Amino acid sequence: MKKLSALLITLLIGFSNSAIAEPQMLRSVHELGDPSGYCLDIPGFGPRMRKDGPIGTHTCKYGRPGFSVDEEFEVTDAQQFRLPEYDLCLSAGELQAGSDVFTIDCALENAHAWTLHDSGHVTPSNAHDLCLTLATERRFVNSAVANLTPNSSRKVTLEKCAKSREYHQSWRWSSTTELETLSANTLRAGVNADIAAEIRGFGYTVRAPETARLFAAEPRMYSEADVSISEEIAYGPEQRHRLKVYSGLNRNNPQNKAPVVLLVHGGGFARGGFENFAGAATHLAALGYVAVNMTYPLTPEASWPSGAQSVAEAVRWIRKNAVKLKADPDRIFVLGQSAGAVNVADFAFRPSLVDGDDPMIAGVILASPQVDLTSGGEPNTDYFGEDPVAWESQQVLGNIERTSIPVLILVAEYDPEAIRIATAKLFHELVVDKGVAARFRQLQGHNHTSYIGTMGIADTRAAEEVLDFMATAQ
Repeated sequence: MKKLSALLITLLIGFSNSAIAEPQMLRSVHELGDPSGYCLDIPGFGPRMRKDGPIGTHTCKYGRPGFSVDEEFEVTDAQQFRLPEYDLCLSAGELQAGSDVFTIDCALENAHAWTLHDSGHVTPSNAHDLCLTLATERRFVNSAVANLTPNSSRKVTLEKCAKSREYHQSWRWSSTTELETLSANTLRAGVNADIAAEIRGFGYTVRAPETARLFAAEPRMYSEADVSISEEIAYGPEQRHRLKVYSGLNRNNPQNKAPVVLLVHGGGFARGGFENFAGAATHLAALGYVAVNMTYPLTPEASWPSGAQSVAEAVRWIRKNAVKLKADPDRIFVLGQSAGAVNVADFAFRPSLVDGDDPMIAGVILASPQVDLTSGGEPNTDYFGEDPVAWESQQVLGNIERTSIPVLILVAEYDPEAIRIATAKLFHELVVDKGVAARFRQLQGHNHTSYIGTMGIADTRAAEEVLDFMATAQ
């Protein structure tokens, strides 16, 4: 094992100073508690850079162009270790143990040569018994970015080369792109910057068709080839009482009692269909859920509270057909978006609106619902009627009858103001007035419809919130 480790270090080092073809970082072979290792580094940055003080080491600044220039060295023909950005060369203050190491004018007589040995030792070329040595003490330092592992530094000095100090005296050359600097902020790691800019440009308006087109070409984790999709199935007596069942193929084919997600599209009670949730249904089914994508009657034929009643009919159908679907009738979740979320909220919070038996479910996800009709903008009068007095009793706010069903409220940063305020009011009513441990998440960088469009692509924020809720709600 010791021989193998020595061989590995030799391969990493690159055998000699001549291995450098372009500026690289001189870093510790061993991590010493930092996954990025330690690189020789001029202390400070910008106007606070201390080029005349002793050089130290810092968490290697991988993948950060412009920030790593004080760590990038080249080997000159005279075997000096030179920082080309500053035309400064590495030099020991004195050729004795305990000496600090500085960066000085390369033309000075004491700007001496260095040797990187096959052993990993870095020594002055005329003092091979003195090794560049990392201190045992580690000091955490400030950083301009929130790294997953906090930036830290170690002092570096010349010390007697010794086997017992191998971990602190082994160095190698490293490319600035060898690793990535891991950020503690991974929330938007999968976000397409161009799409994010487009969404920002849309502002706080509902731009559903334009938003949908943004995601049309985005690579998806799963495709329709990974799932089976049923033909349209009637779940109730109305023409638009239709649903499609999505089930995973291969290893994620649902086993007995798989959890179910019923998807209720939006569209202002006047538009929408299976296409709204097709991507999400495919993704959820491929993960092993039974995804049920439903439609429901729309205006002008439909009126309040037919949406809640349609949701109830669909849930009853799922419970009745649970064995055939390999579904767990006690783990049915209902996810509604926009108008669909209002239908889901009416169904979940107001059992008095539902005809017949009241089918129980495991939880609801309300994505950007407008639950305030009286102060949240103009409601769809084809659905709610034109009587403002009646709106107060029709809206979700102030009319919650049941709080036993777990709830996750989702809202977008760029949702219309009325919806952002209304969802906050709903959360307040549930938590403060009703004493319910409801969940609330705002999806940063998204608009009214965009976060639903991300379910199944690299931007996993909305999908993870939904999946976490379904895995833990009780």
